[in-house]
Order: sequence, then C-alpha cells, then structure tokens
Amino acid sequence: MAFPISSSDKQYLAALALGNEAAFEALFTRYYAGLQRYAATLLRYPTDAAEDVVAEVFGTLWTNRAQLAVVGSLAAYLYTAVKHRAFDRLREQRRTPLDATDELPQTQPEAEHLQPDQLLAFQELSEQVGHLIGQLPERTRQVFQLHRDGGLTYEEMAGLLGISINSVKTHMFRALRFLKSTLYASGVQ
Repeated sequence: MAFPISSSDKQYLAALALGNEAAFEALFTRYYAGLQRYAATLLRYPTDAAEDVVAEVFGTLWTNRAQLAVVGSLAAYLYTAVKHRAFDRLREQRRTPLDATDELPQTQPEAEHLQPDQLLAFQELSEQVGHLIGQLPERTRQVFQLHRDGGLTYEEMAGLLGISINSVKTHMFRALRFLKSTLYASGVQ
C-alpha cells in the first residue's frame, strides 16, 4: 500500500533530481534525527553505526537522485531504506563479533536550559523511560518509536511494517498503557 507523497516532498525530490544541494540539505535536516533514532533502536543501542546507516541512506539518495522513483510517502521510503541498511549492518556485525574492549557510547539529553537538579531528574526519567521502552514487545516498541521518533502516521507505519492500521493502533495503545501505568506506579506524575 503506497501513501501519497506530500507536495513539499515532491518539490524537494524534483529539485534534488536536478542536483539542488539546498533541497538535499532540507530533506536531511527534516528527516535525519528521526531516522537516526530509528536506526539506533534497530541496532539495539545508540552507536555511531546508527549515524553511519542514516548517512549511507542519504548518500544513496544523493547518488541516485536522478533516477529516484518514490511512489509513496518519502518518510516511509527513507524509514524502509534505514531498516534494510540497519539489518544489513546487523548481519555484518554477526560475522564480525564485537571486540570486548569496544565501549558503547553514552547519550546525553539535549537539555542545557535546565538547572543541575532538573537535568539530573530529566536524565533519570529519560533512562527509566528508555528502559521501559526496551521492555516492550519488539513490534510494539517499533510502532511506538516510529510514531514518537519518526513522526510517521498510523497509515505509514502499517505500510512500512506490513500490518493493519488497527494493529498499529493496538500496539500504540499497549505501549502507552504500559508506560503510563508503570511510570505512575513508580511515582512519576
């Protein structure tokens, strides 16, 4: 099922096909952060590999700009490309085991405007929410993160994941109910 591409995405893609770097930068700016978070979830931990995956997808977008044929939503196209490249990366990692000396990078929230005590509380809550998201069943976690991090609509997620819109709604409901009830039970209001 293909979803209609927005008129702004059509304009960007048309300009991109002509080699317009500003159009490419605009698409990169618009989609990069969500795609990077999605790649990190697929790769199971935040890493430079997620950034590499997204960079590779955008590199391919630029390289193939003249013959690019996006039929449906550009967002769905990009998220699908990131998913496939992330799975390729996981297959590569299975062939090359992680060195025991490799460290997993730590992420810091972007909250410079907070006071130190507020920043600490924010970091603790972020860690708790991240841990809870990790406890969700895989499909429920995918749906939640595609919507939250990627901004995809229910229709786009259904098409990307190959499930019905009602299944997407059910997964979102379960994720929100779990997060809400667990955070409430731990005293977070």
